[in-house]
Amino acid sequence: AMPRYDAAIIGLGAMGSAAAWMLARRGLSVVGFDRFRPPHTLGSSHGDTRVIREAYYEDPSYVPLVQRAYELWGELAAATDRQLLRQTGALMVSEADGLLVPGALASAREHHIPHEPLSAAEIRRRFPVMAPRESLIGLFEHRAGALDIEGCIGAQLDLAARNGAELRFDSPIERWTPADLNDLESPIEIQTPDGVVAADRLILTAGAWTASLLRKLELPLLVSRQVMFWLRPKGDAGRFEAGNLPIWMWERGRQDFGYGLPDFGHGVKVGHHFPDEAVDPSGYDRDVHPRDEATIRAWLGDTLPDASGQILRAETCLYTNTPDAHFLLDLHPKRPNIVAACPCSGHGFKFAPAIGEAIADLAIDRRSRHDLHLFRFERLLGGDAASAVGP
Repeated sequence: AMPRYDAAIIGLGAMGSAAAWMLARRGLSVVGFDRFRPPHTLGSSHGDTRVIREAYYEDPSYVPLVQRAYELWGELAAATDRQLLRQTGALMVSEADGLLVPGALASAREHHIPHEPLSAAEIRRRFPVMAPRESLIGLFEHRAGALDIEGCIGAQLDLAARNGAELRFDSPIERWTPADLNDLESPIEIQTPDGVVAADRLILTAGAWTASLLRKLELPLLVSRQVMFWLRPKGDAGRFEAGNLPIWMWERGRQDFGYGLPDFGHGVKVGHHFPDEAVDPSGYDRDVHPRDEATIRAWLGDTLPDASGQILRAETCLYTNTPDAHFLLDLHPKRPNIVAACPCSGHGFKFAPAIGEAIADLAIDRRSRHDLHLFRFERLLGGDAASAVGP
């Protein structure tokens, strides 16, 4: 007989590992598949650290979700005896009429998040390595910090397995099909490298591979290549250590943000948060080129010139984004026993356990305790796409 589970998960990165933990902890029989062996460097969840921040410039409705994530990261750290989060504070920098600082201020005020508005002169005084021009303003928030990516995903997978989830790595899924096309609640059959399994609920958390698993919906997802650098600062490196420097985000232009993390022992990490050229996740250019370095050095020259020292390491990763840059986290438009959670790239990692909880809510109850109104499928679907059935 075909093995049958309460829930099957395709993709065990940040979101899938969280979903596996949350579904298994609620007593469901869970099987999870990943085409690689997480944590790995072939998707969107690698590069040592991810930022967690609370005064969410993107929209105030994200704030309760990130606050829940803070609670769950704490629970996860305690349950697995790992340090997952290091608090550094975060500094947002933009023009007064930009997106970043005004957006962060709106969230901070609406949700009473402790924060300090700073002028360019105050930024330079407090963080002497920073060189903002006079027209820029800042917002400092205290609870922000860095999450350890590999530790977080590892801890979620550990707890999922501890709660009985069966995790299958190096298992690329070729296709999934409803057992009965006419029954919208029909179990889903999944073709795995080891044969077919059936599941009453299917969770799609495949990051850059989401659109190909939902081909008929023709989702407008942009997969882009991103580059991260770790640099040895010039001069006194102590000025760049965690404790002396917070995490920072600096608005450069429309949907174009530079970001950086202080030195946790492997150099100052800097990158660009910018939807670049579209790439194929299965075969994209993973080399780092002189133009990638030139872009980051030009930005650092205007903002933190002494950070622009010797390159210690550089890596590429994938972003997957919707046209409005908000997440996709919803029931499938035709099949209510399928949940899709993606693309959260560039700003999703910090939410992972709360998104895992929302996935479990949707899979079990078909609604969630969390406010997910920004993340609905409808906004991404063309007129007739909603009538597409199956994968």
